[in-house]
Amino acid sequence: MSPAEAARTLDAAKALHSGRGHLRLVGSVDNPDADGPGARLQAARRDQELSIHQVAAALKLKPEQVAAIESMQFQKLPGLGYALGYVRAYGELLGLVDCDGLVSEFRDAWEPVQRRRESEIATQPSKFVAPAGAVIALALLGWLIVWASLHAIKPQPVDVVAPPDETIKAWAESQPKGPAQATADVQPLSTLKALQDVRVTLRGEDGALVTDRILRKDESISTDGLGRWFVSSPFGGVLEASGYGQTALIGEAGKKVVNWRVPDFEAIATAKSKAEAEAAAALAAAEAAKLVAQQAKDQPAATQTMAPNGVSLGNTTIGPAATATAAPVTATSTPAKVVGPVTQ
Repeated sequence: MSPAEAARTLDAAKALHSGRGHLRLVGSVDNPDADGPGARLQAARRDQELSIHQVAAALKLKPEQVAAIESMQFQKLPGLGYALGYVRAYGELLGLVDCDGLVSEFRDAWEPVQRRRESEIATQPSKFVAPAGAVIALALLGWLIVWASLHAIKPQPVDVVAPPDETIKAWAESQPKGPAQATADVQPLSTLKALQDVRVTLRGEDGALVTDRILRKDESISTDGLGRWFVSSPFGGVLEASGYGQTALIGEAGKKVVNWRVPDFEAIATAKSKAEAEAAAALAAAEAAKLVAQQAKDQPAATQTMAPNGVSLGNTTIGPAATATAAPVTATSTPAKVVGPVTQ
């Protein structure tokens, strides 16, 4: 958010709440629990004579969320990634210079709370309580089954789809089919999988903590949307990253993994697909060149087997020249007169 956009947003919020006076959340005191870096935001807001409701309207948040940021009540915010984004937007709205430092202070204060929250969630036993709606739905389903068994339900006739017209089918089969293109086996999601029980610390591409807990053997968590994320673990060789049809083993066996960054699986898959397509094209070109060379070699050999005047040397076919030489043979074919020996 640029300073000009922040100024326009503040003006709009002031104009929206100009007739309501200075709005307050806790009795007649404006959020008295501000502490730590949240107190800096509260002081800057009061210097600009803004109420919590005006800031909430400008940031499109609930007033309770703005009050939670100032009082450092992280448990009332949706999560660390979202909370740090709210803090940065709040600082830019008030025109604070060192927004990056402010975000770092909030991250240092809230990361332990985030870890405790995740640890409590991981250790809580799962309790299943069937809601009333589910009980009603099951009862209705049982009633329908009983009703169907008591009444003969005739199956509805199924429309038979006629086969396509033979002319259209023949036309479709006669169309030339292009060569098959090489494609990468792309999977829609990227995942982090544990090959044995191990503790992992997963952070997004921006360094924000995503999770810090123990992954059980063969358990996978989705890393979709985290960019080129980072992971740390006490042991290497027991975690597996996958995405876009590619797989990578994280770290070396027996060595600690510290901020291992996932490869750019999308770029690797694209390069692999391109290489396969180029190899297929080169193979097709080589086969075509080989066929042309074979045809050129066979054509002169076929021409040399024909003699002049239409006589084929490979069979008994006789052309015009052979017919012309047959006449003398016929003329001398009459029986000759036998002459005896001459006596002297």
